[in-house]
Amino acid sequence: MNLASLTAFLVEDEPLCRADFRQTLRDFPEIQLLGEAGTLRAAKSFLSQQTVDLLFLDISVGRENGLDLVETLPKKPLVIALTAHPQHAVRGFSLNLVDYILKPVEKERLRAALQKARQWKSTARQNPGRVTLIAEIAGEKTTLQLNEIMGAEAMGNYVLLHTTRGKAVKRSTFKKIQTRLLPSIFLETRRGRLVSRLAVRSWWRNSSGKLVLTLTDQTSLVVSQSRAPKIINFLEKD
Repeated sequence: MNLASLTAFLVEDEPLCRADFRQTLRDFPEIQLLGEAGTLRAAKSFLSQQTVDLLFLDISVGRENGLDLVETLPKKPLVIALTAHPQHAVRGFSLNLVDYILKPVEKERLRAALQKARQWKSTARQNPGRVTLIAEIAGEKTTLQLNEIMGAEAMGNYVLLHTTRGKAVKRSTFKKIQTRLLPSIFLETRRGRLVSRLAVRSWWRNSSGKLVLTLTDQTSLVVSQSRAPKIINFLEKD
């Protein structure tokens, strides 16, 4: 399988955790780890001089919160958060992180996060700096880029957009919005409901046999029976 290479940097304050992560990363030769740091200060110094595609970021770095680093970077790389505390995911979602992984990091979980990172990079390459939609958030007009839109939902003469900055409303038909969103990224889970592949963290079957998607904001979405086979094929495609 020919996978796109990504340059990366690791921020983790525990030397043993860094060693374990490097060991896990050996199964992914397409990821070029350019360096690592045990403090946010050292990480910021490196990232101010060197550009990387992907940042593996420990949430708790000593007494500091790794997410504070993300907010200070002028040129933000893709970020996969590493954490022992899933409650941090809500803030991470608002910062537009690619994914978060619970420690200790499992190989298959890392594989899924890396695949998502490649999709984000591909999306940015297809739409560099392009604004996809103008909508209202909290009564104010704002511009939304493609990777900020996590889903869309029909709501009469309006469309409700689920975004990394909260819920947005746009006066439009659902069909018109659907044509603006890339079919290679957005999945129709039921009539009048789209979800971004970038927002899907995992999927499973409930007691009724229906496909359920778990999203990066920790919400769940039930897929209609007729669309489940197509979505499974899409999600499992490398």
